[in-house]
Amino acid sequence: MQLPEAFITRMQNQLGDEADLFFNALENKPSTSIRLHHKKRKSSFIHSGKVPWCDDGYYLEERPSFYMDPLWHAGAYYVQEASSMILDHILSQLPFKEASQIWIDACAAPGGKSGILAKHLRPNDVLVANEVVGSRRSILWENLTKAGYTNTFIAGEPVTSFQEEFADLILVDAPCAGEGMMRKESEAINQWNQSLVESCSTLQKQIVQGAAKALNPDGYLIYSTCSYSVEENINNVNYFIDQYELESVAISFPSEWGISHIENGDANGYQLYPHRLQGEGLFISVLKNNSAASSTYRKAKKPFRIFESIPTWLKSHVLNPDELSVRKNSVQNELVNNLATEKANEVLMHFPKAMAVVGAGELKGRNFVPGHALATSGMSGAQYESIAVDLSTALDYLERSTSTLPRVDQNGWYLVRFEGIPLGWAKWTGQGWKNHYPMSWRLRDRHK
Repeated sequence: MQLPEAFITRMQNQLGDEADLFFNALENKPSTSIRLHHKKRKSSFIHSGKVPWCDDGYYLEERPSFYMDPLWHAGAYYVQEASSMILDHILSQLPFKEASQIWIDACAAPGGKSGILAKHLRPNDVLVANEVVGSRRSILWENLTKAGYTNTFIAGEPVTSFQEEFADLILVDAPCAGEGMMRKESEAINQWNQSLVESCSTLQKQIVQGAAKALNPDGYLIYSTCSYSVEENINNVNYFIDQYELESVAISFPSEWGISHIENGDANGYQLYPHRLQGEGLFISVLKNNSAASSTYRKAKKPFRIFESIPTWLKSHVLNPDELSVRKNSVQNELVNNLATEKANEVLMHFPKAMAVVGAGELKGRNFVPGHALATSGMSGAQYESIAVDLSTALDYLERSTSTLPRVDQNGWYLVRFEGIPLGWAKWTGQGWKNHYPMSWRLRDRHK
């Protein structure tokens, strides 16, 4: 691995006697890890070890072809770098209030950390997975829909539109110079230079400037990068403390995890190095808003499409309809838990274009077409029967083939399941099957 000379010199100064261990680690093969969905909790692989800071995280012996595993397509697990899962431990350490909350993942794509946030949501909380870049937001939508996360919205707002306090937790997993990914991605080496580090530091400040405006008093801002530079990490944290009346929050980690505590002035940060643990490079810090509530707080005009009680015609299509609310006049009949209705409507006052991940489905004339997330979320009504398929048939289904699906006696919609986990919908018409797996997500090049 040919690292930039300036990077080598900086890391030698930064790590001292540990520098050789660090550079040797970068020559080793990176580990492969997955995080099981907190409700589905299933994968097709033998695990080689546990990710110590995430109770759903596991290492694999080798990197398999995830694309050929139906459980991956079903959102039963997410392929995620182990160091990124440290967020799971941090969230378990924070003392959240009992009142309903709004959480924001400000730079959410491709959705791995959004999934960890969704795991920690209570039935009365909501999450906004925000991604301003359209192409990346499409990937985010696919990943969160396959997972079927409830009480979760997807938005595409620039941080400059964050003008008022309304969020109780904001995660800023900031765009960075990518130093922590040099072992896994050669492009991280090719693109690196000191100017990139400095420009990323500036961009990170701009993102947090917007995020800080949206943070409620006593709310938490979690800041992370996959870099090692002080400019992007601990120096930025000090800047945020000075500028926005934030307090650095100390997090405890068992010493055997090998996580480095970095202090600079009033700032606490935590660095994950590949020579100290089984994972890539990552920096993370937690800040708390100690400012007083803004006297200029103004909510936007009440949105037209708010959440309200489930209408009678929809009740048979969803599980436990009396516990759910539906978004008025939404084509896909977006759903949230009743306990989260107030916060869901508040989200729409600030982000009126946000869409809930779980949609019950679309009413076309007199015919109801169930949504993909209704299947993956486990919220489909009792009227929908399932058909169990083996691996070969599951892969055929994911290609949008119907030739190997078994015959059934009754016309209607069926959940296609592999090892008990829903893959999506198919409809039996008497003349044969119609495959309703989303066309844009279908399995391609299976036999190459």
